[in-house]
Amino acid sequence: MRLVRIGTAAVSVKIGDFAWNSGRLRAAIEAAREQGIHLLVTPELGISGYSLEDRVSWTDITRHSWATLVELAEHCTDIAVVIGLPVRVGPLIYNAAALVAGGRVQGLVLKRHLPMYSIFYEGRNYTPWTGGTTIINGVPAGDLVFDLPFGMVSAEICEDLWSSASPARERVRAGAEIICNPSASPFLPGKNEERKSLVCQSAANLKAVYAYANLLGCDNSRLVFDGGGLVADPEGLVAEGRILSRHSWSLSSGIVDLDNLARIRSENTTWREGNTQVADGNDVKIVPVTGVSYAPASISDYAAQLPESFYVPSLQKRKADCNPYLDELFDALVLGLRDYFEKVGVFERFIIALSGGRDSALCLLMAVEAAKALKEGTDAKNFAKRVSTVYLPNSKYSTSGTENAAHDLAKELGVPFKVVSIDEESRIALKKQEELLGSKSAIHPLAKQNLQARVRGTMILNWANSAGGLVLVTSNLSEAGIGYTTTGGDNQGGYSPIANVPKTLVSELLDYLSKRDDIKSLQDVLAIPPSAELAPDQLDETDLMPYPVLDDLLYLYARRRMPLVDCWRVVCARHDQYKPKELKAWARDFAVRFSANQWKRDQHPVALKVMDLDLDPKTGFRFPVTQSIQYELDDLEKAE
Repeated sequence: MRLVRIGTAAVSVKIGDFAWNSGRLRAAIEAAREQGIHLLVTPELGISGYSLEDRVSWTDITRHSWATLVELAEHCTDIAVVIGLPVRVGPLIYNAAALVAGGRVQGLVLKRHLPMYSIFYEGRNYTPWTGGTTIINGVPAGDLVFDLPFGMVSAEICEDLWSSASPARERVRAGAEIICNPSASPFLPGKNEERKSLVCQSAANLKAVYAYANLLGCDNSRLVFDGGGLVADPEGLVAEGRILSRHSWSLSSGIVDLDNLARIRSENTTWREGNTQVADGNDVKIVPVTGVSYAPASISDYAAQLPESFYVPSLQKRKADCNPYLDELFDALVLGLRDYFEKVGVFERFIIALSGGRDSALCLLMAVEAAKALKEGTDAKNFAKRVSTVYLPNSKYSTSGTENAAHDLAKELGVPFKVVSIDEESRIALKKQEELLGSKSAIHPLAKQNLQARVRGTMILNWANSAGGLVLVTSNLSEAGIGYTTTGGDNQGGYSPIANVPKTLVSELLDYLSKRDDIKSLQDVLAIPPSAELAPDQLDETDLMPYPVLDDLLYLYARRRMPLVDCWRVVCARHDQYKPKELKAWARDFAVRFSANQWKRDQHPVALKVMDLDLDPKTGFRFPVTQSIQYELDDLEKAE
């Protein structure tokens, strides 16, 4: 992983006071160095102050600004810093963002769009850069991309971001992975939310990392700058600085994985079509940066920055009793199920084999809401006629706890419930296996489990044939992803509504709906540890691993396309309650199961897609059925 720590500094500066401004910039740079920041972005015109007005016309302003920049650069031997200043070429003055690294000024990116509206009057004094490159004070200037040891860096300045003709696009076409934006954006109530939206949208559109730093304080009597600072990648906000700080400067930082960025770009055909060729007239110059070393940021710090859940955005949570994300997810699942049922047009009812577990409970909740929504809800009072449930116990392994949980949930939701034993059918199936193999001892323990699932699958499909039923397959994303399902058994049916929902999210959604809709029996379901109940004292997390670890591995490996050894390192940091050796064994088991079970995923019934991570080969995930991942297992084994 190319883990790069990017910082943004909000700095309060004073017009024309180069010593004052240099001191504050240097303090922020020193703090950034101590924090292990590789690339620091400071505000627009931070050396001179932003609101220079006509004073910028005095030649000593640009002369002192350059001398200050050179002095600051000498202190930047092991960090790259973007610093704003005015520069002069004959009679023309440009607003510039300098990249300093390796103890010297590496080059200047010049501002293209000069605001001339509201309180802005930049066109009176500055000249807009029209494109291409030149030399200013002995260094390259204009449209530049800097080739640093950790990645390709470019910039645009303040208004450039707000323009529909942002110059960042051509710089990304030329190879830029990180776009820095030094800004002087005055305060207005709510404006920082608008900046966040712009920065995140730019990162998403460009498939780039975007780092935005803003001026702080009052620099010329009239304008107040609120500071802050934002770092975003295509997947969202990575770091956000506090606005309106009362300190003379403040610093915020976040870690980005540029290898993940490369993966996003390679997967996105629209981005590739628009960016694989440098556009006609694009005179962007690549500037090799020398004298700079790079050691990746800490994986533990990177892991600590990742969201608590890869599947539930924490930013969507507003109150303890209200989660718009989970509301929307459940409504989407119900809408998809209702529409499938109606638009196929051949079914009379939903059929769910209740196990007393979480997956079938969620499927039942969805079926009840979908039944109420049939015919646009005009016949909602008769929903119970559209839902049938059954509990299919094997007396050797099924428990009264799961039967009671299934019964109570069906009763509370007001739908029919019946119990039909599979004891006799399981004995017959086991006897026939013995005949086929020649002895009872030859029957594999896993086959003894699977035959029960296949008995259940056959019974419920036959029931559906006579009852006009749509059989809901209750497999979740976590288990379907690693093949913890039985072909011809629990993965057979008419529709698989939660095959795109990971187990941890199933549990969270049930807990939320239990409280939101006051469904008391769901707490009994949640109190039972997940179990297939196909063998004595069987527990799913004993057979596999803890679901939070499994779901993290699934996301990192299948969605982020992260090497297995890096997946292990990240889960070690995210789940430090387990020993690295234990996590390594789970990572290995996950990878073996995941790579060996594409054939099962290829056969999975039609499923709803509601998550970004989607393993359905019919909607986007193309994975080899036969392959070797031995090199990844070897790398994992050798990793320390």
